[in-house]
Amino acid sequence: MNEKTSRRENRGITCGRCGCRQFKTTHTEPLHDGRIRRRKYCRNCVKRVVTFESAGAAKVTERYM
Repeated sequence: MNEKTSRRENRGITCGRCGCRQFKTTHTEPLHDGRIRRRKYCRNCVKRVVTFESAGAAKVTERYM
């Protein structure tokens, strides 16, 4: 595996239940502190996930429901 492939595989979130990396966003909401809250679900097992994304940084915080 080369460096470009390993970087691509480390992007995004992974479902904690089934390991799938494909999510559907159901709701996007800007917060008062500049972050963005996105509610998503796994397309494979339908597990719900909430992410908090910073607009200025590439940091994503996940919270599983």
